[in-house]
Amino acid sequence: MRTGSYLLLLLLIAFVAALAFVPGLTSAEEAKKDAQPFKYVGAAACKICHQTEAQGKIHATWLATPHAKAFDTLGEANQKNEKCLACHTTGHGKALAAGKTAEALRGVQCEACHGPGSAYKEMAVMKSKAESLKKGLIEPGEKVCAACHAPDPPKECWGGKEAAPKFDFAAAYKKIEHHVPKPATPAPK
Repeated sequence: MRTGSYLLLLLLIAFVAALAFVPGLTSAEEAKKDAQPFKYVGAAACKICHQTEAQGKIHATWLATPHAKAFDTLGEANQKNEKCLACHTTGHGKALAAGKTAEALRGVQCEACHGPGSAYKEMAVMKSKAESLKKGLIEPGEKVCAACHAPDPPKECWGGKEAAPKFDFAAAYKKIEHHVPKPATPAPK
């Protein structure tokens, strides 16, 4: 073997050995979780921008909806029921941003409909709809709502006493609809 081949072999061994010490890859589960590109940040992160008049007070609008109180409506018995938590919390069982807990994501928060916001939450990104969509923003429609508002929800959701009410997407959407107002255009001079 020539000197160049030995050097190449040594570099390859050093590279493989260095990979064993990459932070965050201490277990297969951590590596898988860290590999998820978008993580849940919670409504508090959205509120920073979406509470002003210029933003249509979207956060206040959400707080007045049943979505904001979805976790509380479960009652203590179902607040640990995995079937219920999938729809009555945000990002249940999914990757959460650093420092976020499941408790901070109780209720049907912004990201339950708009997707995990870790990559699009910054104002610099949100100023561009195309960039926001590339970074995980979802424009919710009937299919997103139907993930939880299914025709046959688990009986626990309704106490097993009655049938779930029929979900009318158009009527329900009007109750939660919120838009970011477009900036006013200056009058021509």
